[in-house]
Amino acid sequence: MASDDGDYGKALASFERDLLTYLRTLEEIQENLRLHEVRSSQARLVEATGATFRRFNAEFVERMPPAELSEFHREFVVAVAQLERSFNLFLTEPSPNWTLAFMHSRNAFVRGLYSLYELRDRLPTLSAYFLIEGATPPVAANGDSVKRGFSHFERTNERGQYTLYVPENYVSDRPWPLIICLHGGYGQGFEYIWTWLRSARSRGYILLAPKSIAETWTMTMGSVDTRSVMKMLDEVAAAYNVDRSRIYLTGLSDGGIFTYIMGLERHELFAGISPVAGALHMAADPMLRTGTGREVPIFVIHGVHDFIFPVTYTRQTNELLTSLNYNLKYEELPDWGHAFPYSINEQLVLPWFESLPPRAG
Repeated sequence: MASDDGDYGKALASFERDLLTYLRTLEEIQENLRLHEVRSSQARLVEATGATFRRFNAEFVERMPPAELSEFHREFVVAVAQLERSFNLFLTEPSPNWTLAFMHSRNAFVRGLYSLYELRDRLPTLSAYFLIEGATPPVAANGDSVKRGFSHFERTNERGQYTLYVPENYVSDRPWPLIICLHGGYGQGFEYIWTWLRSARSRGYILLAPKSIAETWTMTMGSVDTRSVMKMLDEVAAAYNVDRSRIYLTGLSDGGIFTYIMGLERHELFAGISPVAGALHMAADPMLRTGTGREVPIFVIHGVHDFIFPVTYTRQTNELLTSLNYNLKYEELPDWGHAFPYSINEQLVLPWFESLPPRAG
């Protein structure tokens, strides 16, 4: 290992800037990805990233850190290796199976994020990635044994696995709003939660990100997934002071479909629901016929270029819900397709949630 020449901090700061560019670029690509434009997305990522990972391996990995940073150095190198893996997988030659490489790329991406998040106090530049621009980092609360930050819970006989985020400044003497965020088909709660992390951390929300029992959500009333999510919510509310009047439900794609179903079925729980790039499933028909959940505010968001659920179907759905006097707001995004809604959650869904009154008891 190369000896410390006194420039460890300068080298670290330089790579922080380059890695921040990589994180933001890949995130934006993930949000706007279109499968017929993979090569142009790959070219854009290469242009933004340059030789960052090659230089990191050649110039930083073997650098001798100050003694007090030796453990940090080891963990930082591991985190960057995950980001490099995400980069290499994303650059896989486009083919009919490229989406599998993309899923592995995203998995490595979020695993790298989890590692960097734990190191954020020593990464002043990269730590900006974990906040909405202009937000103040939450000051960690002390004095009790409550777990804050991320927690991962394995599947039990009563429910599926889930990931929980609790703001670092959580205190138990006041109630905290909670967002349940549902992944898309073949997704995972531990990776989808990252589309909401900045919002929750910047604005003070607990995040509950469930994993569906099967590969995707069960699209029926009274389903095993509804029971599973309810069990998760009970566990979280038993451990934390959850504001029962400010619980929100949202989901992407298949998670958007399930947002309609669970949101209407258990409407008494939610101050608002927001299906993103989803569709209204026939399982909701009995509820629509009886006006179930008519009072819960619904914010539907859909992209004109959605290649999974055509926007024409969503327009028809909105006409139906409006005709049935459901409390509906609709936003159609002219440049969006069907991908991860980072900025959509931050700039559209979160402000809408915050504009809603607490649910009446």
